[in-house]
Amino acid sequence: MGHIRSFLHGMKFLRLFIFAIFAAFIASGCGDASSGTGDNSDEGKNGEADADSTAPPPVPVSVTPASLGTISDVILTTATVEADRDARIFPRTTAMIEDILVQEGDRVEQGQTLAVLEHAEEEVALARAEAIRQARKQEFDRSVALLNGELISEVDHESKEREYIMAKADWETARVSYDKTTITAPFSGTITERHLNVGNMARPGDALFTLVDLNTLLIYTYLPEMEWAHVNAGQDVVLETDTLPDGEFGGKIHRVSPIINPQNGTFKVTIRINDPGWRLKPGMFVRVKILADQHKDVLLVPKIALLDNNHVFTVRDDSLAVRAELTLGLQDADFVEIVEGLNAGDQIVIAGHRSMKDSTRVKIVTP
Repeated sequence: MGHIRSFLHGMKFLRLFIFAIFAAFIASGCGDASSGTGDNSDEGKNGEADADSTAPPPVPVSVTPASLGTISDVILTTATVEADRDARIFPRTTAMIEDILVQEGDRVEQGQTLAVLEHAEEEVALARAEAIRQARKQEFDRSVALLNGELISEVDHESKEREYIMAKADWETARVSYDKTTITAPFSGTITERHLNVGNMARPGDALFTLVDLNTLLIYTYLPEMEWAHVNAGQDVVLETDTLPDGEFGGKIHRVSPIINPQNGTFKVTIRINDPGWRLKPGMFVRVKILADQHKDVLLVPKIALLDNNHVFTVRDDSLAVRAELTLGLQDADFVEIVEGLNAGDQIVIAGHRSMKDSTRVKIVTP
């Protein structure tokens, strides 16, 4: 009986020992698991730090605000200044030049004598025709008196009348021949060239002078047919030349040709120059700006901000560049009108944006 109790007591002790070992094992496993979890957490934190350290730095950019302003649609071309009236003056008869009364640069008035040709024969012929005309006129007047007194017949009177008419015609012919020896200005202007000298033989095919009206200068230019709808008489024009200091002049479109040249697809535009100081001269080269349209108080951005597909980058919260699609209006050399896609005050990227992607982190720098 005593042996049985000792055996049972030993079995109880063995079970307690096994349970203690199992409990210790479980505790050790949980500790390892907990320790493993802690290590993984530290590794995650280190991974996030590594990820932050490899992110690309912000892209430095320059910005400018979209603002309201005025923009014009300008047609650009070049041309040469020409005089509205420019004439080479030719003699109407063949004779030696007897006298020249004007020189290059002289201002002359319409009808003023410029040169005189040899005219002795014409003068004699005119004097003879004048004498005959006067004699025939006296005979005709006497015939009228006699006819009224019924002292001559109607036939005799008509004969005297015909003689007088023919004498007047001969006198007119002689006067025209005499007048051809005097060279006069056909309009008021400036002598720009003298082609012959005293003693030279003047002939109808040889020019004596070139006369130019410098008061009315014009420009003739030819525009492509695509500009037809944008050009009308009365539109303002700006002319620029490098020849003169402060070489900017105003003008207006004077005429627009009603047809388009089918050979080159252009139409002729005539521009009248406003130059009260007569500074521009025929032959000068000028740049022409035709004001086709103008929009005031519209949203403008610099053209350098535009990407090829009519997009720009706007900066939000001073750190994020976002692509914006635009609807454009008028454009000039530096700015473009924004019809839709931006608001006044939006910060527009103007430098550093050519290779950026949408939603790029940026850093605004002062240019």
